[in-house]
Parts: sequence; structure tokens; C-alpha cells
Amino acid sequence: MTIKQFYKPILTTAQMRQAEQKTMQEKSITSLILMEQAGLALARACQKHKLDSGRIVFIIGSGSNGGDGLVAARLLRIANVPITVIPLVSLDSMQGDIKHQLELALKIGVKIRPLTHSEDANKLQSWLKRSVLVVDAIFGTGLNKPITGWYAQAIQIINQAHCPRLSVDIASGIHADTGEVQGAAVQADITLPIAAYKWGHWLKDGKQQGSLMLPPAPIGIHQSTMMNMMQAYPFLVEQSLLNDKEIIREAFPARPVDAYKQFCGHLWVFGGSKGYTGAPTLVAQGAQAVRTGVISLACPDDVYPIVAAASLETMVHPESIAPWDKHSAIVAGPGWGDEQGERLQQIMQSEQPIVLDANALNLISRDEALQSALKQRKGLTVLTPHPGEAARLLNTTNTDIQADRIQATLDLVEKLKVWVVLKGARCVIASPDKHLWINPYGSPNLATAGTGDVLAGVLGGLLAQGVEPDIAVPAGVALHSLAGESADWFKAGQLLAIIADKVKAYRQ
Repeated sequence: MTIKQFYKPILTTAQMRQAEQKTMQEKSITSLILMEQAGLALARACQKHKLDSGRIVFIIGSGSNGGDGLVAARLLRIANVPITVIPLVSLDSMQGDIKHQLELALKIGVKIRPLTHSEDANKLQSWLKRSVLVVDAIFGTGLNKPITGWYAQAIQIINQAHCPRLSVDIASGIHADTGEVQGAAVQADITLPIAAYKWGHWLKDGKQQGSLMLPPAPIGIHQSTMMNMMQAYPFLVEQSLLNDKEIIREAFPARPVDAYKQFCGHLWVFGGSKGYTGAPTLVAQGAQAVRTGVISLACPDDVYPIVAAASLETMVHPESIAPWDKHSAIVAGPGWGDEQGERLQQIMQSEQPIVLDANALNLISRDEALQSALKQRKGLTVLTPHPGEAARLLNTTNTDIQADRIQATLDLVEKLKVWVVLKGARCVIASPDKHLWINPYGSPNLATAGTGDVLAGVLGGLLAQGVEPDIAVPAGVALHSLAGESADWFKAGQLLAIIADKVKAYRQ
């Protein structure tokens, strides 16, 4: 995969540590320089997110996370912002970089008030009552044991603060690799990742932390260095990325002046049955919203009049005579009945990209011959299951899928050798070559009938236009999710105009 600026790596603790070491070696800089950069970014975030001109209280531990906090406190003190730093350990216990930062902070008059025992709980509460922002710089990504005692008590007090809580890198108490709470965890309102996102931001309990996730603070580690560390020290996948809306621009390059409709792709949609005639129509309209040149729709003969009457821009054909031999891509499954197994077998013989959704996935889950045909396909395949469909494909439960959405997605990729888009909050995308994206966009409004059909059409439309899958799939998901965040719709059909407007905004 070509490294582009919009790719946002998701790193493990080990990968981040190696990226830091590589950067210090190549640039001949020290960890103090990286800490200064992190502290500068933190100071700016504090200025932006504090409630008003009152006091900012930094709660720090004895590690590099606390050092970042001390740098920010010093810089804010220089800018005449009222600051109090509260170490939860004695100052004598601080060593290395944080000791150096402590000395600098003391030298310019930063107010430092250590509170190191349970007996100090009332004093901590008193300081937080006077603050307009509390900065959690207690533990960073190195935490690997349960939090107990005074630390756990202090975190409980922090969680009761009336002002916003800003966590440095990751909320203290959240394991940076697993997202699990380790005994106790700060309930962050804002999280400022340092250098890169961490797995713990998006997994398990960690994905509930930080209602506002800020972009990673740049500290001088190059994007290519982080990508290389992912490959050198793999974790679950070859590359793990946070989906970024800027990828949408790559999916809509400028068209040549002599472009014609066939040049812009020909998508065939297979779907529909009695009682389910709207689904394939929404798929076709989703493809139209992303500027697909030609869209044809094949539906069962008995519902042909209904589907045809609802489709002005789509060429609708009775399935028995549909001339689908010429196509750029196919979407199959939305609204289908259970009798379509043979048709699905025929479709999978195509060497063009196909998107399988809805009942196509249920047919595959019940038929080993279809599973075998899927794995042997020469062309690109994208599956777009919701958790229930994923559970049927993996012969497990919806609860199990939701408990570990990333692993479930990877299990589907491994089992069927396809691209997978696991729908739901923070959609997960994975490719057969072990690249993974976590999509941060979306809204509970998307939990509405028909929105998945629109997504299938968006993906099919982009693939029909020849957009490479590592752009088309994450870009299509981001586009659909961002449209879903709009407050101006409540049914799937209204989503289409919002998607089309966003295409106009992002196209090159």
C-alpha cells in the first residue's frame, strides 16, 4: 500500500516504542525532545478545551505521561494561565526525563502540590472544584497491571470532577493494546493521542472512553516510520489504520472531458422479492449518488412491475431475461428470497468485483458449496454483513460478534478469503491481505432500515468505476457514515441526497 498522508496508523505499545527509538536514532535527538513536542501539543489542546480563563489542574504520575504534563504546565505558566500540578507520587521518586521536566517547571514557578496518600483525598477534591479543566497525565501506554490503592481512589475522584477531563495519549487505566480497564480508569471527555492512535482507543472498554478523540499530536515521528514498525512488529494484521475522510477525495478523481457513461462504470444490481422491493432500488440509488455511469437492476419476474415503476434512472429487467453478461461490478442480495442460491453461484463466476449483502450472506452461511465457490473466486469480493449476518457466517452468536468486532472481521476474512465490512458502530473493514481500517464516523441514526442497502450501492458504484479496493471500500464507508452524521434525514431515501452533496464537496 502506498503511504499517503490521510492514512492514520493504529499502533501497539511495542510498535510505538520502536518508532520512537528509530526516530531518535535517525534524527540524533533525545526522548526529551519528543517530550517537549508532546507537551507543546498538550498545552495547545488545554487552551482550546478549557471551559474559561480559570485554573487547569494536571494530575501526573511518575512516567513519561507525567513528563508531557509537566511540559504543558510549564508552557501554560509562561503564558500566564493559572496552573496547578498534582503529582500522585513523591517528588523524590521521580527519575530521568520527568525529573528534568520537574526541575524546569519548579524553576519558573509552576505550582506543584504532591498528594500521595488516601488521606489527601479531600485536598484533591478541593483542587478539582477550582479547576476549569483537569488533565489526566497519570499513566500512559506502558501501564500493564491493575490500578489499586491511592491511584484507584484518585481516579474515582477525578471521574467526579465537574469540569472536562482531558487524558494524555490514552485514559489512565485503559490498556493501550487491549482496551481493557485495569482495575480503574479515568472517564475521559477528551483524549489527545500522542504521535498515533493506539489499539486501546478502539477496543473493548477503551472505545467508550473519550467522547472527543483529538487527532494525534505530531511529535516528529514520520508516518513512514510508524507504518514500517507495523510491518516489523505485526499485531493481528499487516497494517491497521483509522479510516480518514480525506480518503474520499481519492475515490473521486477528475473525469476527462470526453468521459461517457460506460467509461464511468456499469453496475448490475440483483435483488428484490415479494415484500422486499425497496432494497434493490436503494442500492441502485446509492450507486447513482456516487456518479456511477450506468446502473442495471435484475429482479424476480413477479416483482418486476413494482421495481421498474420505482426506478427512473435505472434500467430494470426481469431476472429471467436480464442481459447481465456485460458489467463492471455487481451487487447481489438485498431483498432476495431464499431460492436464489443457483443465481448466486452464477454471479460468483464473474471475474468482476461483486458486493454481497443481506440474504446473499445468509445463503452463503447455509451452503458449503457457495462458501467454496466464494473462496475460489478470481475477482474481488466484498461482504457487508451486520452483526447478525456475521454470526450466521461464523456459526456463532450476535453477542460474540459484538464482544470482539475486530477479531470477528478477521475471522470472516480468513474463512472466506474476501474483503469484509462489518457494519455497526465504528464499522470495521479488513482485506484478504491483512489490512484493517476502523471507521470512526457514523451515527445511531444509521440504525434504520435501508441504510445498509445504500452502503452496498455506494461500494458497488465505486468499484464499478474502477476505483482500487483499498480506496473504494474505506472511502465508501467513510462517505456513507459521514452522511449519516447529518441531522437532516430520518429515512434511508433521504440519505442519498446528502451523500451526493458530499461527493460534490470531496471530488477532485
